[in-house]
Amino acid sequence: MRQFTAAVVALAIVGPGALRASEPSAEDRDGVRLGGGFFADTVRRAVRGAAERLADASCAAILDEFTDRSGCVLRERLEALALDAPAYARQVLFYDGTNEAPCRRNARLHAYTLPGSRVVRTCPSLAALALEDPGRAEAVVIHEVLHTLGLGEDPPSGREITARVERRCGR
Repeated sequence: MRQFTAAVVALAIVGPGALRASEPSAEDRDGVRLGGGFFADTVRRAVRGAAERLADASCAAILDEFTDRSGCVLRERLEALALDAPAYARQVLFYDGTNEAPCRRNARLHAYTLPGSRVVRTCPSLAALALEDPGRAEAVVIHEVLHTLGLGEDPPSGREITARVERRCGR
């Protein structure tokens, strides 16, 4: 009885809300790991927009157009993870690449990753693009998501990948 009374008193002091799990932060709901502020907010909007586009079957069909280096269709790679395209896009990790050589060398580079890596490095130009042309920024995010599933480049060229994403998913 004494333990029960102590628990009731403790609940009365901290309130019923203390028993509820806290709401996950924006960073916990997606893979954007850029801290706060302008850069993170604009990239987060582009990632969310890309995930929303991938929820459309005609856009998600882009996964059937490309293969990884071993010839496996990207949709099969995604199915092996037991995720749909929007959920996977939200789980890709987007980190700041501002101080990395690729971003410093090429002012027009928006983001980069290695095929099969779940980490995408974002350059400041992605935030600028997201403000100027949100649809194009979302296409760039989808392009990078394809690389995380194993898509290589050259061939197809980066421009060709983005063009095919824009044809399938809009701009």
